[in-house]
Amino acid sequence: MILQKDGNSFYASCEQIFRPDLRGKPVVVLSNNDGVIIALNKEAKTLGIKRGDPFFQVRDVCEMRKVTVFSSNYTLYADISRRITSIYMEYAPDIEEYSIDESFLFFNKFNFSVSDWYEIGHELKSRIYKELGMPICVGAAPTKTLAKLYNKKAKEHGGVFVYEESKVDELLAQTDCGTIWGVGPARARTLLFHGIKNALQLKHMPLCDAKKLLTIQGFATVQELNGISCIDKVTREKKDVITSSRQFSKRIYDIKTLECALVQYAEPAVERLRAQKSECGAVSIYISTCNYYSDNPNEQYSNGAFIQLERMTSYTPDIVMAAKLALPHIFRLGYGYKTIMVTLMNLLPEVFQGDLWIDPREDEKKCRLMTCLDKITKTYGRGILTLAKGFEKTGWEMKREYLSPCWTTRYVDFPKIH
Repeated sequence: MILQKDGNSFYASCEQIFRPDLRGKPVVVLSNNDGVIIALNKEAKTLGIKRGDPFFQVRDVCEMRKVTVFSSNYTLYADISRRITSIYMEYAPDIEEYSIDESFLFFNKFNFSVSDWYEIGHELKSRIYKELGMPICVGAAPTKTLAKLYNKKAKEHGGVFVYEESKVDELLAQTDCGTIWGVGPARARTLLFHGIKNALQLKHMPLCDAKKLLTIQGFATVQELNGISCIDKVTREKKDVITSSRQFSKRIYDIKTLECALVQYAEPAVERLRAQKSECGAVSIYISTCNYYSDNPNEQYSNGAFIQLERMTSYTPDIVMAAKLALPHIFRLGYGYKTIMVTLMNLLPEVFQGDLWIDPREDEKKCRLMTCLDKITKTYGRGILTLAKGFEKTGWEMKREYLSPCWTTRYVDFPKIH
């Protein structure tokens, strides 16, 4: 059996954990630079607000209907996700973290009854809400596709819904094909054109037709609907390149401020490099005014630089220094820059590479320093320890007017009991 767990309105629910006064009230979460709505709870949905709405278009509605607005607080969301996963690990022998708010729990060798699975699901749901304040739904089924479907239906069954072989066809007959994981609206229209109106008809579709109409993914979906598990656990592959980039809240005209942005964007990229146990041999930086629709050539400029490193490394100061040395060669005075992008390239698995002119103890010291930094970052959130250069100039940072405190990872933000 596979249990699929999903945090209800995850970002909004994270914000409500330390704001109990907001429970039962409409909450929305905005994207980077407070651009569009990326998450909202059911109370906000009932007001007609939708995911993807530009915030400036619904600002008046939010103010009039007393909707609480938050900027994205990814440090908080990631920490709550980590805490939830630590609880999952106490129950399941194997886990796949599908996204920040979704996980698959694999119980491949367990032969429990339906009532047992309900008990496990309700226990997990109750414990996570009690210890973390996060509402979740649980779907249990023999395949990942069915588990996703049962998770969606769990809200109609008290938050936990378990597969029963004798009742699955009735459920599938009431389910549109577009609801099934891996099908989507476009493929649902293709199926409808060929007379496949619901998930039960899709289940009984000949495999050769499924492969022809829906490719190999559709072939797997049909098998999964028949209770045959064929979508394996996804293991995160190592990336060939790692990129870090964000648009600034306002235009930058001086190189010193641009350097600060470069440092703060390079650091998380190198952190991800170490997380996948890799080293890079080159760095690319790119700057742009982002005035693509301006007819005035004096407002448009973009350029990039490629820096070959002397040796493979994942040591943040060395990579940042190389990028900083290249920035003056592409910077042009008089332009207002809106973005800078840092890309780590030529990635290879990390290995110890001795150097004739470098004391190996220096490499060991750098490795221990970065390991310590990553542990602190994982525990207390990004930005707790950083290169000083990143704080020399301010004013370019992302627009986050509605940012909540980092309740669980920043000491000064810890909740206070009076």
